[in-house]
Amino acid sequence: MERAERSKSRRSGRYVRTNWSMSVMATNFIDRYVGARLRTLRQSRGMPLERLAAAMNVPAERLSDLEEGRERIAAETMRLLSRILKVEPAAFFEGFSVTAQGLVRLTDNDAQAADEEAQLTRDFALIRDEDARQLILALVSSYAAFAEIAKS
Repeated sequence: MERAERSKSRRSGRYVRTNWSMSVMATNFIDRYVGARLRTLRQSRGMPLERLAAAMNVPAERLSDLEEGRERIAAETMRLLSRILKVEPAAFFEGFSVTAQGLVRLTDNDAQAADEEAQLTRDFALIRDEDARQLILALVSSYAAFAEIAKS
């Protein structure tokens, strides 16, 4: 488990992290995937590893371990990363699907489609003009119907 010792800052009176210890829990393919998503999200924002580590108040080596999946990302750490990177925590799991069998990795095509769907949903929500939204929906629906006909 992730453990951080805390000490009270004399200036602010708040508790601050003073020592990060490495997780002893074994990691798995999900940890590696989530770490890779962390790297992708960080890089897509043009943020160097060292700058994100500084914003988190952790050593760059620890952040590298998280990105490589050598250390499991704790819920509190994910909350902090989400806030700094300005993403929802679900962004770390894009490309996975929850099924009756549990968390399942989507195929590359499914993962790309899920990423594109999430991007379209975010962008579509920003469009305030109702007429424009209806036109976009009609366009997408028409193209999807055409693609289905062309497949047959």
